[in-house]
Amino acid sequence: MKYGSPRWYAATVIGITVIGVTGMVLVPRALADDVDVKIKGIGDPLESNVRKSLSVAGKHKQPWSPDQIKRLYRLAPKEIKQALQPYGYFNPRISERLKQPGSDSKTWKAKFDIKHGPPTKITKLNIDVRGPGRGLDAVKKALHSTQLAQGKRLIESQYSDTKSALYNAAYNAGYLDAKFSQSAIRVNPKNNTAEIDLVLDTGERYYFGPVTFDQHLLNDKFLHRYVPFKPGQPYDAEQLINLQLALSNTDYFSQIEIQAPRDQATRTPALHRWFYDLLYPPRHPLEPIGELRVPVTVKAKPSKGQSYKISAGYGTDTGPRLGLGVKFPHINRYGHQFRTNLRLSQVQRTLQSAYDIPIGDVTKDKLSFTATISNQDFGDITSTIYGVGATRDTSWALGRKRAYVKFERENYNLGHGNRQSTLLYPGYKITLKKADNLMFTRKGVSLSLDVHGASSALLSTASFVSADFTGHAVLPMTSTTRLVLRTELGAIETNNFNNVPPSQRFFAGGSGSVRGYAYQSISPTNSKNHDIGGRYLASGSIEGDWFFYKKFGVAAFFDAGDVENSISNFSFRKGVGIGFRWGSPVGMVRLDVAHPLNHSSSSVRVDFSLGPDL
Repeated sequence: MKYGSPRWYAATVIGITVIGVTGMVLVPRALADDVDVKIKGIGDPLESNVRKSLSVAGKHKQPWSPDQIKRLYRLAPKEIKQALQPYGYFNPRISERLKQPGSDSKTWKAKFDIKHGPPTKITKLNIDVRGPGRGLDAVKKALHSTQLAQGKRLIESQYSDTKSALYNAAYNAGYLDAKFSQSAIRVNPKNNTAEIDLVLDTGERYYFGPVTFDQHLLNDKFLHRYVPFKPGQPYDAEQLINLQLALSNTDYFSQIEIQAPRDQATRTPALHRWFYDLLYPPRHPLEPIGELRVPVTVKAKPSKGQSYKISAGYGTDTGPRLGLGVKFPHINRYGHQFRTNLRLSQVQRTLQSAYDIPIGDVTKDKLSFTATISNQDFGDITSTIYGVGATRDTSWALGRKRAYVKFERENYNLGHGNRQSTLLYPGYKITLKKADNLMFTRKGVSLSLDVHGASSALLSTASFVSADFTGHAVLPMTSTTRLVLRTELGAIETNNFNNVPPSQRFFAGGSGSVRGYAYQSISPTNSKNHDIGGRYLASGSIEGDWFFYKKFGVAAFFDAGDVENSISNFSFRKGVGIGFRWGSPVGMVRLDVAHPLNHSSSSVRVDFSLGPDL
């Protein structure tokens, strides 16, 4: 092959390529996968912040070359100094060392021995608020709660927190033009001192102006009942959020937009102009007077004229169950709604309709008129119930309050022929519920008390007063364990219990009561040994859950309960068992294997249920 010929050049290129590829294969040390970074001399939070700031300690998907590692290592002293400055250390002493991998390793080792040096202390501190908002309680609280103090070490986060607290206190109170005329930290690293100036000028206060609704579905006067503020009140951004949430929680609209443009604020004298001028003479004859009021516009698009709901499930107490519902949210321009629901299972077949009218505080108060047809099993008795009623449903800080009156006709057979009951009874039910997470509760409590009664003097075939109390509590024990407690107490006061229909009696047993016993199988019986319910109920449960992997866990439990017609006859049925738990997106899945400790038709019973713990 002749030197300089085209064939010679081609062969040379191929040879060089082969050598290069061979070199890459035979010399894997050209790239390094990782750098082991050791930091000594300082503790958290300093060490954590330093490590996050070090480029040489950063994560990387592709291997680094030796040149890259050396370059990042050279940046370390500067990055360490910058990471210590927010904590008031501007003169650290740093010793560093980088060790290349040995023959049996692919990891570089970088070591940093850090002494943070003397702290920088605040020698001059000027924190002040100027303007008409200076006297606000929220502003005073922000001033007094600052952790900045003369003679203390400078910590940059305390400065930022104080600055944010002052601004938010003024802005949230309606001082929308608030700004800092002075905001500076001056550090002298030579003598480790710092001077701080932080002065907020609140400017003029803004107020809410008129609220207008851009929609054609509901009466504007009705919608104004959702507005949590009145024109003339100080502007508060949180109140606008409350308005947004209140309207979003209804079924009236599919989209809501609230506009409160500050640049469209207009001045409205709080009093007659001459009296306002007398009290507050303008500093300049042409200076505008009065309150700056921001107009609020709510734009809303209506939701669909009807909505449908389908649900399905399974439980050992109820068997397969199906729910169908339809709701009509736009009955008229005053927020009336109509809904109807069908529930089907082995123990209950119910059709219920309700007409809802917002009243009082429309965000949490409504009046409902209901009609119900139900065929339902209570123990071994099947009842057919026809009823109408009215309920005032009101929410409160921790739950709901319901005052109701019902009129019901019930057909049933307790073993002595068909019977019919007529009841007109008022009642009151209050519920409380508070939890860190309703779907997967680590800590929470729920309580419920329902009291109602009927009188033979008022269209009823029985006279009685009934009270039913239930309580649930979830208590965290460790990061992966919890204690679940449950109790129910019930009592019926009457002079003739035989006239009380099955729907008003108490039963126990099943997955939500005493596990190991069939659903509603714990109760007094008739001459045919049928469970017909009793006057007094007491049950309780204690359960320990251990979540061994994320939301998957196991449980061990002990349940006890009884239903009798006399408290002196109580002989608690007891059950123990183990179970499986899974915190699914729709609530806790429970699969329990329970063993009854007292007489039962089966030595082992499997219970399955799905739903929130509270």
